[in-house]
Amino acid sequence: MTMDAAALSTPHCTVTADALIRVRDGQGRYFEPLMRVNPEKFAADTLDPRKSEDQAAILEAYVPLSGKKVLEIGTGCAVTHIVWRKKYGVDGWGVEPEGEGFDDSAAIGRDLIIANGLDPARILDAPGEALPFPDAHFDIVYSSNVLEHTTDPAKVLREAIRVLKPGGTMQIVCPNYLSYFDGHYAALHPPIFSNGFFRWWVKWIYRADPAFAATIRTQVNAVWAARELRDMARTVPLSVLSLGQETFVARMTGAGTGKWMGLGTVGKLVGFVQKIGLARIAAHVAIFLRGWTPLIITVRKSG
Repeated sequence: MTMDAAALSTPHCTVTADALIRVRDGQGRYFEPLMRVNPEKFAADTLDPRKSEDQAAILEAYVPLSGKKVLEIGTGCAVTHIVWRKKYGVDGWGVEPEGEGFDDSAAIGRDLIIANGLDPARILDAPGEALPFPDAHFDIVYSSNVLEHTTDPAKVLREAIRVLKPGGTMQIVCPNYLSYFDGHYAALHPPIFSNGFFRWWVKWIYRADPAFAATIRTQVNAVWAARELRDMARTVPLSVLSLGQETFVARMTGAGTGKWMGLGTVGKLVGFVQKIGLARIAAHVAIFLRGWTPLIITVRKSG
């Protein structure tokens, strides 16, 4: 495919050719042998503002974005930060560690924010485990596809709740490693009960380099999330609104899985299950087995 920054841009986010090239030549080239996705498609999907609008729609089922003070944990290339500020009028802030993981993401994000006429100083160099904000500071704390890459996922959840105002909403989107698909490798797999097994599966069954798999916190799953939230609720009044089951059922029964990254493989399987009339049954079996994906951990902090 040919990358076209102008065609990818929307009224609420200008995507630059420079950002596309840097994502293609950095993350895109890195993930090409792992995900088997063309680096140009990877770059276009990473920077597509429409993806951030899809994410907003899921969050707004629980809380309106307009005018809210929002923290994004792991801003990456900052497309969501830009779209949510310009389209939904949020008072947006974010954290993205410099020099960790894909160390160019923060720099790309900063340049893209400037290109969109916004202030890059609103993105702070900090990890999710140590948010540089006071208690009860944000109406919404949001994160997508970051939790599994953190050093201490449970601490990230606690920090997110700490900086959330009473009555505020936290939504964390992340993989469920009791499910059957990993988006990082675009690979089908059985439920993952240990990182060692995940590395073995990636190396010997999927035939890919397991080095990246070794960095993923595979303890992140539906059972883990429910347990951590119960533990937090003992000291902080909060209510769990959802772990993403209803979104999974909607996608399985008609809404689709999306076109992003390596979702084409699982999309074909979902399409087949829909065609033979078993989508709803399959969805509820997966939920019973705690195997839906992704986790969409949505919590409200009591006022």
